[in-house]
Amino acid sequence: MKIPAGSKIGIVSPSKPVTPEDISRGLTYLSSLGYEPVLGRHVFERFRYMAGTPQERAEDLMTFYRNPEIKAIFSTAGGDGSQMIAPFLDYKIIKENPKPLVGFSDTTAIQNAIIAQTGTPQISGFLLGYDFSDGAKPDPQIESSLKTLLAGKKLKASGGQTVIGGQAEGILLGGCLSLFRSLCGTPYFPSLKNAILLIEDVEEKTYKLDLMLEQLRQCPDFSKVRGIVFGDFDNCEIRKPEDGSTDEIISCFTRQMNIPVIRRFPYGHQKSRCVLPLGSPIRINADACTLEQL
Repeated sequence: MKIPAGSKIGIVSPSKPVTPEDISRGLTYLSSLGYEPVLGRHVFERFRYMAGTPQERAEDLMTFYRNPEIKAIFSTAGGDGSQMIAPFLDYKIIKENPKPLVGFSDTTAIQNAIIAQTGTPQISGFLLGYDFSDGAKPDPQIESSLKTLLAGKKLKASGGQTVIGGQAEGILLGGCLSLFRSLCGTPYFPSLKNAILLIEDVEEKTYKLDLMLEQLRQCPDFSKVRGIVFGDFDNCEIRKPEDGSTDEIISCFTRQMNIPVIRRFPYGHQKSRCVLPLGSPIRINADACTLEQL
């Protein structure tokens, strides 16, 4: 997955609309790393609450997958709507021309769709607009882990609390829970067999998190999940006292499991987070609260 300095990288808007000002700092940062950003034709389009029609956004992605000079693709922003792109991508071409799509939040849907259809690893936890909204550089933890993955080095990240101890190996899948769950029952939902699940969300009521987790539990092969990493749940409010906190929901969800589980891992919609390799083999050590790329 190494992206050498001097490489051209594609810039796409798979979700909400952005302006040139929204991503100017992010583009400057990528240039400072030695990359040459190339804007997709529809990066600044607007269609309803999205950055162009599904076909237009898919066109930008496929243009970059077809271009051998483009070594990686970066999302400008999260928001809503990336799932609508999935039926318009040519997964044969993507599989023949593997390159990571870098993003998170709403990008979760299209990243996992590509993993499901092609097995191509992705990079989750960085957005050009979101991570430069209050400064010229991203948080040090974001920057360090992003640079590690772009350099093709194996990432080891740590943090959080042990829920269930133990170690396991598997393929890292997931991201933003509501987007990952939205793929259930579609051709774009990856197999959970031998997966290490990564789960976070933002601005969801806690009872909805409870229901979304239950939907995952009822998916085929959930019993073959090897481990779970719960990240941050920013601004996830408790509607009624009996709904419970996110920690209570996690405890209830995992109480009869015998797989390693970590909660409060540094990943999610908080300022400081780890950038992680979706679709890649990972070792979870819940006793030490570490994730190690294999």
